[in-house]
Amino acid sequence: MPFADILGQEKAVSYLKGLAAGGKVPGAMLFFGEEGIGKAKTALEFAKALNCLDSSARARGDSCGVCQSCRAISQGTHPDVVFADFLYQARLEVKKDFSSKGYEEELEKELAKQQHINVDTIRDVTAKSQQKAVAGGWKVLIIDAAQTMQAAAANALLKFIEEPPYKTLWILITSKRATMLKTILSRCQPLAFAPLAGETVEKILSASQQEVPYAQLAAKYSGGSVARALKASQALELLASAEQGAAWPCAVAGALSRTLALSRTEAQSVLDVLLAALHQSWRQETDPAQAAAMRRDLKKFEDYKRAITRNVSPALVLETALMSLDGINVKIFD
Repeated sequence: MPFADILGQEKAVSYLKGLAAGGKVPGAMLFFGEEGIGKAKTALEFAKALNCLDSSARARGDSCGVCQSCRAISQGTHPDVVFADFLYQARLEVKKDFSSKGYEEELEKELAKQQHINVDTIRDVTAKSQQKAVAGGWKVLIIDAAQTMQAAAANALLKFIEEPPYKTLWILITSKRATMLKTILSRCQPLAFAPLAGETVEKILSASQQEVPYAQLAAKYSGGSVARALKASQALELLASAEQGAAWPCAVAGALSRTLALSRTEAQSVLDVLLAALHQSWRQETDPAQAAAMRRDLKKFEDYKRAITRNVSPALVLETALMSLDGINVKIFD
């Protein structure tokens, strides 16, 4: 069953199955929790459960996963299910037809610019929410990264989530609930998603179609997030690719991407791995002097992470951070 494909979120899934089976679905919900723990996937599976053509599956609050409706939702072609994320927004911004020459290149460039869900995207989705359901089932409108909505976008959404039409469900997905407007939060029924166990993250990585280097270690440094595990995998590759020795900090920093946005993301991922490894080494350290040095380094690394978000060179910050580990017993690859 499709809900069975959601790993590590048994409590949230059980609640949603109860809603779907009982037919008592609120007009607006807020799925909140860390990035990369299955919130978006669960939202789409819930949309399947509400619109599945298999009555026996619907009676269980689940979906068959193979009917025309389920397949259309999986493929992003269901007329009554909208998943609005940065890719959706970028497609709205690109003025060319998707079959036109150069469309993919322009879409990729536009996607790289996306940082906020803007008011035009919300107006597009709210307009669709008012249309009659084509398939006669539930209209499900999902807003990913809802915490990035600009003020005008959030205000444009308010009246639509307060009193949605019959059999219309809004799902807002966020990794930063505290930053959202209180007026938005008050209109949504919250549903918490928990960080994943390391074993679950590793299982998800192993089941993915892409090769994930250092999957076991990446899961260990993931903090319960598949998204962070993928970033940790890239960071571990970067750390391992540089030759060990006195010039290692310079070599790692020099291997960062040349564009500022990418190098900043890569440097932050490396610092996250180093922080996790340092914290683990500190917990295991029996020598008081070494433990005290590690505590000081933990504080410094938090400062390095904050520094990267400012107008400084990510390579310089990362090189400085790596140099500060000299003499500290940190086991990154153990």
